[in-house]
Amino acid sequence: MVVEIIILVIAVALALLIFSPISSYIFGALGRTSTVGGTSTIQILSASGWNSSSGTIYVKNLGPNDLTISGTTDFQVFVDQKSVNVTDVSATGTWSKDSTVTLTVNLTGISSTEQHNIVVYGPQNTMTQYLYSP
Repeated sequence: MVVEIIILVIAVALALLIFSPISSYIFGALGRTSTVGGTSTIQILSASGWNSSSGTIYVKNLGPNDLTISGTTDFQVFVDQKSVNVTDVSATGTWSKDSTVTLTVNLTGISSTEQHNIVVYGPQNTMTQYLYSP
């Protein structure tokens, strides 16, 4: 009986030793499967032409995939946590990797002489932030 218990304890210890390194590999591999094919990321390159009524935001698709733009409703822009309307997008259709899209936004009521935090939510659940300094 004692020998069986000792053998069982040794078996469990060996199983833990073997499974421990493999488990980190397995769980790591499973975590990476969600990024295979990769979700695209976007980046605000700059913001310019800001005045009391409108401004321009230049957004780049960093890839790895192309994105699809159907119009202004594909973008939500927040300046200092306040939603602003996107009035124009420079392109529709396929937004290829490494290309830039220009967003024109309505800035009524937002100072053009102060620093602002800009957040852009784009197509296919993309998001980027930018600190605007005049």
